[in-house]
Amino acid sequence: MKQLSRSAKMAIAAAAIGVTGIAGMGAAAFAGETPSPRGQMAGKMDMADERADDAREAQMLAQARVSAGDAARAAEQHTGLKASEVEIDDEAATPMWEVSVGSGANERNVMVDAMSGQVKSVAAYDSEAGEAGEGGEGAD
Repeated sequence: MKQLSRSAKMAIAAAAIGVTGIAGMGAAAFAGETPSPRGQMAGKMDMADERADDAREAQMLAQARVSAGDAARAAEQHTGLKASEVEIDDEAATPMWEVSVGSGANERNVMVDAMSGQVKSVAAYDSEAGEAGEGGEGAD
């Protein structure tokens, strides 16, 4: 095995230090970017909003007299389509189950009263928005 000369060893060491230094400076610059107070405040507000949404959802679930399974059955019976997802709608004034039925172009969102089990509305699912479209038919 051939021994490296002192100058070759120095050149390799200098190159290694240079590469490490450049990489280190980039990492330090990236790590040194501290979020602005506005960004930190927005993050705290997002977390507070999320906790408030979770609390509202828990409250809605506790108030519901109709189970998610019963809501799915009511939506299936009303539409003749198979339920694929059920979740509590925490944006409603009273507890409501939002039931997705059907699939593809035939997908619908059915709103079921979580207190009575009555189907309140059926709306076409808007795949681009990921939610029910406007102008759903009433179920009364």
